[in-house]
Amino acid sequence: MTDRFYEQDTVQCPYSYYQELREEQGVHQLEDEDVYLVTRHADADSVLSRVEEFSNKAGPGLRQKALMGAEAALPDAKYRVVRTLLTNDPPSHTRFRKLVARAFTARRVKALEPAMRAIVDGLIDAFPADGEIDFVRDFAKPLPLIVIADFLGVPRSDLDVFGKWSDDAAEVLGGTLTPERSRECQESLQELLGYFDEKIAQRKLKPADDFLTMLIEAVDKDEKPLTVQEMLAISYVTLVAGNETTVNMLSGMMLLLQQNPEALARLREDRSKIPTAVEEALRLETPVQGSVRLCKADTEIAGTPVPKGSRVLIVAGAANRDAAVFADPDRFDLDRENARAHLSFGKGIHLCLGATLSRQEGVIALEHLLDRLDAFDVPAGFTPRYKDNAVLRSLISMPLHVRKAAS
Repeated sequence: MTDRFYEQDTVQCPYSYYQELREEQGVHQLEDEDVYLVTRHADADSVLSRVEEFSNKAGPGLRQKALMGAEAALPDAKYRVVRTLLTNDPPSHTRFRKLVARAFTARRVKALEPAMRAIVDGLIDAFPADGEIDFVRDFAKPLPLIVIADFLGVPRSDLDVFGKWSDDAAEVLGGTLTPERSRECQESLQELLGYFDEKIAQRKLKPADDFLTMLIEAVDKDEKPLTVQEMLAISYVTLVAGNETTVNMLSGMMLLLQQNPEALARLREDRSKIPTAVEEALRLETPVQGSVRLCKADTEIAGTPVPKGSRVLIVAGAANRDAAVFADPDRFDLDRENARAHLSFGKGIHLCLGATLSRQEGVIALEHLLDRLDAFDVPAGFTPRYKDNAVLRSLISMPLHVRKAAS
């Protein structure tokens, strides 16, 4: 059964497959691979908590071997991504997290709200008064990209190339990569790191009120600043993590509203349920379906032996639909009391630093869409299609007929 993990039918709709895995055993080894899938909520929660046994240095995706080959084919590569947040362990990870967390406090994220609302309104302004849009292209993709570009402190005029770099980085996580495509992604990464290198050099000469300046000025308890390599790695992770996951969350939320018109009607009447709608979107259409850990010693997960050196994929997309935790787990439920028990942002020391920012984007987006649009409907017969990526749940497009509310 586990050889279906990368199949197109599974990528397009993995949930019945996940259910089979959960019901059969919960922990499964992919055939011909050193990868173990963890699909039950309790087991996934346990692995996320066992940080001394399961290292985060496995890398963020499953298919790095092709990329490593491409990396070797770039002998003159100027930059490399050092371990900081995403693929690191304590005590080094702890240092970086403390330094970067200062930019993601609840107070700082709340301060971004007026700018976020202006961005959302600007995107809706561009919609026709009564006509067709592509929700992914015209709203879900530009919103987080603009927010994260402003947060980092880079010009909006560079958004198109930023989007390309982010998409290329995301493809490595679980996409089907040819050697040629792997090399292209590696070259794209070099361009991205070179871009940030130039921006950091500019900020050293002319500081601003942005994330890049904060990285330059950050020092730890021993008064040790970040190196340029470390700043480049953190900027890269912030761009990709802050963009791709929120795109998928926004797209998934709109899809669920189309599939659940009674919930949409209720949200129009009761805006207090919007935060739960965001959480249910994160749970049901988990933006990042899984995260990888490296087994540091022979151990077991729920009675299944896992050898040292194996990679473990914590399949949040499966754990988030576990009936042992979520009653009627496949239902989009605006009254679900434990909606935030999902694992879409991880847990513990690796809980996503941008979780509050992403949630705020989701809430503001839905508030303004409901306020300013009398209707937004997919055409009859619409079938969602996702990118060929077993880790990222990325909707390719979503046509919508929109009708603006009277001013």
